[in-house]
Amino acid sequence: RSILSRVVRMPNGNVVDYDVVDQKGVGAVVIFVWNSQTKTATLVREYNPGCHRILYGVAAGLIEDDAKHSHGDPKQAAIMELEEECHLSGGTWHCLTTPSSSSSSLPTSVPMDKYAVTNITPYLVIDASHVTNPKPCDDEEDIEIVRNVTIDE
Repeated sequence: RSILSRVVRMPNGNVVDYDVVDQKGVGAVVIFVWNSQTKTATLVREYNPGCHRILYGVAAGLIEDDAKHSHGDPKQAAIMELEEECHLSGGTWHCLTTPSSSSSSLPTSVPMDKYAVTNITPYLVIDASHVTNPKPCDDEEDIEIVRNVTIDE
């Protein structure tokens, strides 16, 4: 990761300095898991270094530009993250963005936030199945899987 310094002249003429985070990757994925039978979600509870707290969230990860993630394929990265972080696979997948062009099967992505270069491809997975022997999490991850989370929660 690196910090990019950008000096921008705004439309009103003001000059503003920005620090922008560059993840040095090809993007990230987030995966929301829904069980249509129980009307519940599966979340993860893990340490988030940015805010220095343990938080609830969805399965997520950076897309790696190597064989592990089919050389930058967002869906393959999402499939891997879902298995590693939630011990789930399969189900019905919906990319929540559209293909980037008629000649591309890769979805478009959306900016993580206005202070990061990283783009995110979001997925909804309905009725995924439990994986008995999932791939292990990354070394820096200590994840608690939280199943059967209702909308009210």
